[in-house]
Amino acid sequence: MKKIIFLLFTFFSIQNFSYAAFPIVENCNSITVANELPVEVGDKAAKLSMIFAGIAIFFNLLVFLSSGWGALLPIFFAGVFYLLAFIFGLFGLRSNSKRWQAFIGFFSGLLVLLVLAISAGSTRDPNAKD
Repeated sequence: MKKIIFLLFTFFSIQNFSYAAFPIVENCNSITVANELPVEVGDKAAKLSMIFAGIAIFFNLLVFLSSGWGALLPIFFAGVFYLLAFIFGLFGLRSNSKRWQAFIGFFSGLLVLLVLAISAGSTRDPNAKD
């Protein structure tokens, strides 16, 4: 009896977890397999924004390894990639399936742009007397 219950339990659990690993399109006369899944433009932009944010973080880590004037080049490239992450994140927000990737790129770029905007107003020497 235990073996029969175990086999029934196994059968029903495997039945619930099995699915097709490829998309199937049904026609009236036959069943065909779709060649490609449709990829939205927003999906590509969302993926690129996350990649650009990752590259920018890599350049931020390079800043810690360099000192003085040698840190300017990684800072410049990090700024460029954060700007690209922000722009592609804006386009990627139209995506339905990969919106989380767009948020990663968008908010990382937005954070850096806000820090730059705030720090641009404080360029004078804090020790100088008016």
